[in-house]
Amino acid sequence: MNPLMIRPTLLGLAGASIIAVRWFQLRRSIPSWTLSPAALCVVYVFFRAWIFGKQSAGSWYTFDLYTLYADLSFGFNPSFWCNRWIERFGLYPMVSVVYESLVLAIAATYALSLGRRGQPARVLAVMVLAGIVGIQAYRLLPACGPVYLLGSECFLGEVPANCASVTSADLGPVALDRSFPRNAMPSLHIAWALLVYWMWRDLCRDMPRAWRWRWLALAYLAVTAVATLAGGEHYLVDLVAAFPFALALWAVCCPPRWTPPRVLTIVGSPLALLLWIAIIRFFPGLLWSSVILPWLLSALLVGGSIYVFGRISGSPVVADRQPRC
Repeated sequence: MNPLMIRPTLLGLAGASIIAVRWFQLRRSIPSWTLSPAALCVVYVFFRAWIFGKQSAGSWYTFDLYTLYADLSFGFNPSFWCNRWIERFGLYPMVSVVYESLVLAIAATYALSLGRRGQPARVLAVMVLAGIVGIQAYRLLPACGPVYLLGSECFLGEVPANCASVTSADLGPVALDRSFPRNAMPSLHIAWALLVYWMWRDLCRDMPRAWRWRWLALAYLAVTAVATLAGGEHYLVDLVAAFPFALALWAVCCPPRWTPPRVLTIVGSPLALLLWIAIIRFFPGLLWSSVILPWLLSALLVGGSIYVFGRISGSPVVADRQPRC
């Protein structure tokens, strides 16, 4: 086994063990099928490279020059800045562990849902659906990430930073090694981490000192965001795209009742994601018209997604008083 895969594999197997132990504790009161996600964790850790690499590639070209150009419109290079800051304080080993622990976080969320009526099915559905839909979404704007586009010497600062400069004249599809995964837009790492936070936010409502668990999940989301940028796996625009993407999936799978706001969210969130991708691909100069505009659009997508989630998840609890996703 590749030494770089040992730690993610062990973390994934730890996630499978958490599910198995929790299921064994509740086996008399929950269906036998609820143990199946433990097997899914094992499949994921051993076949992740094939699932999200080969399945998402499919083209010789990528649009990384467009996504990098969009990132630079924020007034600086977000991934460069994040990498330099993390390396300066020697934090990369810590944040890399958080980045690799995604399966463990998802497994812990699922284990927490066991024994709560209707919740295991919702958690399983939204997590699996995110992976299935995410692979297809990658094809809308194939991109690999700054470390793949620029090379490690440029990304890690071993050569002058001007190696990452991009102008409008440079924009166009760029040929990258087909072994590089085209899985940058939207960032599934952030989408899954955001779903973990949203689920913990509500699943912990009836737990003692629930606010501590919510803050732990929020901290996990924040560190995951830092890790995705610092490692060069994603652009900042990928992280922004993850919010409407995750909101759409949550609205499909998690609320207990069908309401007009839920339907509007299911329709509006994908449209917001498509609009963001269209701006990056077809109107990249728009983001450069003012340094305020990319920040404003990002705030609308991220803040709007959080606001809509709060409005829907804050609706009256259904009669059975069960915690909701």
